[in-house]
Amino acid sequence: MTASALAPIVGEITLDVSQERAWKVLTEPDYVGRWLGCLNYSGKVGNVFHMQQDANKRATGDISGATHCEILALRKPDTFRFSWFIPGTPATEVEIRLASVTPKQTKVTLTHSGWDKFNAADVRIFWEALQSGWKSWVLPGFKQVAESAG
Repeated sequence: MTASALAPIVGEITLDVSQERAWKVLTEPDYVGRWLGCLNYSGKVGNVFHMQQDANKRATGDISGATHCEILALRKPDTFRFSWFIPGTPATEVEIRLASVTPKQTKVTLTHSGWDKFNAADVRIFWEALQSGWKSWVLPGFKQVAESAG
């Protein structure tokens, strides 16, 4: 990584659920779409799914303008890793790790890396928006679904 490269985005949150429960919400298709806003997710390594920010497009299954993701690793009970890219650009990686704090609390750490593949000046605004989105929308959404899911 060069001195001008952007650092990985890192966000953390603690869930008031067991690690087993957190894993289920993190990886099972019935839950992932609710907190990640994605389409075509199957929960299998190699699956390509799409993160569609536009709710109207998501509702109709339209992937135009969506971010493409491929599941790279599902290591129960603690690691979910996927590529994250816009077609025509280098892939970055998102890793979500779970760690049991107590039997009924789980720490979640999200790391979005690979920003050294880009010129920092070209992607800084995009990186800042993602940093905000992961921390203020995705992680809190995951927490809400995990703590309220039946």
